[in-house]
Amino acid sequence: MTRPIFGLFQLLGAISEIMKPKMELSNGTMTGQALVLASKWSNAANRRREGLRAAHEQNAEVLSDLLFTYMRLKSSRGARISPLTLEHYGESVRKFLAFTGPPESPTHALNQLTAEDFELWLLHLHAAGLSASSVKRHLYGVRNLMKALVWAGVLASDPSASVRPPAEATPAHAKKRAIAVDRYAELLELPARMYAGDPVRANRDAALLALGGSAGLRAAEIVGLLGSDLDLRLGQVLVRGKGGKQRLVPLGRQLTAVLQRWLVSRSALQAAGQLQGDILIVSLSHRNFGGRLTTKGGRDIAGRYYQELGLPPEMWGLHTLRRTAGTHLYRATRDLHVVADLLGHSSVTTSAIYAKMDGEVRREAVEAMEQLRSVGSGN
Repeated sequence: MTRPIFGLFQLLGAISEIMKPKMELSNGTMTGQALVLASKWSNAANRRREGLRAAHEQNAEVLSDLLFTYMRLKSSRGARISPLTLEHYGESVRKFLAFTGPPESPTHALNQLTAEDFELWLLHLHAAGLSASSVKRHLYGVRNLMKALVWAGVLASDPSASVRPPAEATPAHAKKRAIAVDRYAELLELPARMYAGDPVRANRDAALLALGGSAGLRAAEIVGLLGSDLDLRLGQVLVRGKGGKQRLVPLGRQLTAVLQRWLVSRSALQAAGQLQGDILIVSLSHRNFGGRLTTKGGRDIAGRYYQELGLPPEMWGLHTLRRTAGTHLYRATRDLHVVADLLGHSSVTTSAIYAKMDGEVRREAVEAMEQLRSVGSGN
């Protein structure tokens, strides 16, 4: 009996070696084919059996695993789906299971859900103080779980399909503001003033702020940059955006100067053996000195300067810098296609919000209308 088993292990080992190149991608994720081979959801019968058990037990860990596998296999982004998106969806699953009741005696069985159950859950989230955008995100996360259960053969259809997310009471452009041009200039001056005795920290922080506010990079794009991505000679930086898409972002003179100062400080850290790899924007905390900065770490850094600048709490976040870049770009060019290209938007529709955010555009429109009427009336 040992010989056939040994032969089976050899065969499995050979298959593993064949599949290995397909499983190891640059971003650390696996292709859909490798995921199927590697997971408990590999065949329909097993998928249905495991899915039924997880749904009956309301097992958050197993249901999240099913959801993640489904998203990597079936979503439009596939294996390129952001780990942060999956983390958010996992949080949504846990919140929903807390609402449906304890596993041993749930008040809402997953195979007996109706649209009204989801609508009641949304009201529950709203009553707990969550914003409309947060409620919408949680609905999308759980809706994808329902789709995964349909894929697994646990459900015949998605019971949440007809449920609409709540509408925002305040338009996004009115709620999420950009930093004014003059205040942004003040913001970039703050690191040198607040850390006059610590030029390394001052230069690192200024580079972080400028990459968001001048180059318009997302938080994950900033902390994901490598030193080799930066080419000051050509005045550009290679950015890895959402879904694994790459783009070259040009660097203006002011941003180049900020980055040059940081590169000098970074070179000193490298010479002292204090850098952990080719990371561009590094952590300076005691626990992770010279390592990769996290997006939370980036938010905390920016938050200190926002507070010093006197910005309201609703503007504290790295994405405020990206909104600022988008708004200022549109004001300078009046071209949404340019804004979309530089910020890595797949559609100009996404970029259109920056036109709405810019109050000066509306003011200029009113003044132009008055001037037109004045000319027309002969006054």
